[in-house]
Amino acid sequence: MDKIMKIKLALVLIYLGLAITLFYDHHASLDIHIFKYNTMQFMVAVLSLGVILSSSIYNFAFYFYIRKKQYLYYALSQFAILSLLIQIENLFISPFNEYYDFIRDVFILDISQILIIIFSMLFIEKFLKLYAIERLSKLIHIVIYIALVDLVFTLIFHHAIIIKFIPSFIWILVVLSEAYRLIEKKDVPFYFIIVGWSTVLLVSMLEFIGVSAVTFPYLHVAFAIESMLLSFAVSYKFKLIEDEKKIQQTLLLQQSRLASMGEMISIIAHQWRQPLNFLSFALMHIKRGCKNDEDALLTIKDASEQLQYMSQTIENFRNFYNPSKNRADFSIQKSCENTIQIASPTLLPSKIDIELNTKEDFKFFGNSNEFEQVILNIVNNARDILVERKVENPKIEITIDTPQITITDNGGGVSKENIDKIFEPYFTTKKNSDGI
Repeated sequence: MDKIMKIKLALVLIYLGLAITLFYDHHASLDIHIFKYNTMQFMVAVLSLGVILSSSIYNFAFYFYIRKKQYLYYALSQFAILSLLIQIENLFISPFNEYYDFIRDVFILDISQILIIIFSMLFIEKFLKLYAIERLSKLIHIVIYIALVDLVFTLIFHHAIIIKFIPSFIWILVVLSEAYRLIEKKDVPFYFIIVGWSTVLLVSMLEFIGVSAVTFPYLHVAFAIESMLLSFAVSYKFKLIEDEKKIQQTLLLQQSRLASMGEMISIIAHQWRQPLNFLSFALMHIKRGCKNDEDALLTIKDASEQLQYMSQTIENFRNFYNPSKNRADFSIQKSCENTIQIASPTLLPSKIDIELNTKEDFKFFGNSNEFEQVILNIVNNARDILVERKVENPKIEITIDTPQITITDNGGGVSKENIDKIFEPYFTTKKNSDGI
């Protein structure tokens, strides 16, 4: 734990010690006042209980489906919340107390509050691990141990001690404030967690200072909102994780394909190198016998250049599909030239002209092969749309001007309905495409 976390925990524990020392003799009495709900208040409370029960069953079923403990802990915390609300209704609210006909005792009320703390902390710990936050584990474990001590005390003496002086919302507030401080990349599920629990914390604090009491089912509504928001947050976070795994699997598949193609091209390069060398030596031998024939020498020069071009093309393909992750400074212009050389054979059949305009070349630190693959994907996408739309005089232009690279075509651009989706994972307008 860092200094700020230790200070927060120390303040809470000091407050607990002072509260127990000064006010323990003023332990809560059993003098209970009954509030009567009208039809609307009664229906709101019942609907809220239904939402919480549905969320409990949903997360419990989800746990058995995917075996993720955060769903189990959240479902158990929701069952504890149900127990708390039902006991509040049994103790303080008519006509619920007439329907339930339970023993009117604060024992179950205390047990429910302690279980809410324990299961909520276990849920928070599992959920925050998805954000790679480990520093909160010690704080969460301390809160759980304190709650367990209070649970044992309650079972022995039939009433709680710690939650009487430090309401459960204070522990959750401390942990959530630390999570908000430590998590750098806060996503939508995390904000849903914050909003959901903040709603409960606000109502709980108002109830604690006697503002709302139980004259209206505010706590029911707050827990119902929290239940819906947290269920959505957990499910949405699971979806984000699955999407991220899918992206990683797709990238691994792409790398595997590139590695396989690289191996194949390396074999081809090895097989072709010997006959290319033989042709090169043959041309050198022919050149010696044609010293006075300028036409023959010119033809031999052209043939040698074609051999050199073929050898260089094979080498470029081999380097392009090399899965090496070495990072170094490379020339943007040189990489674009390599990409154009690789893409040109696929552009020629469709008579697509590709130009490279370099206003000011610059170097970039990274993996040149990965950069060339990105440029090639963009060029291939431009080629596909030019062919699909049957554009006259199709043209692709790459412009290099420090520090920008601009790739344009005369294919008409991206449609308005798709412009906001092009950076979404797997989005594609092509059939049988993976959206890379």
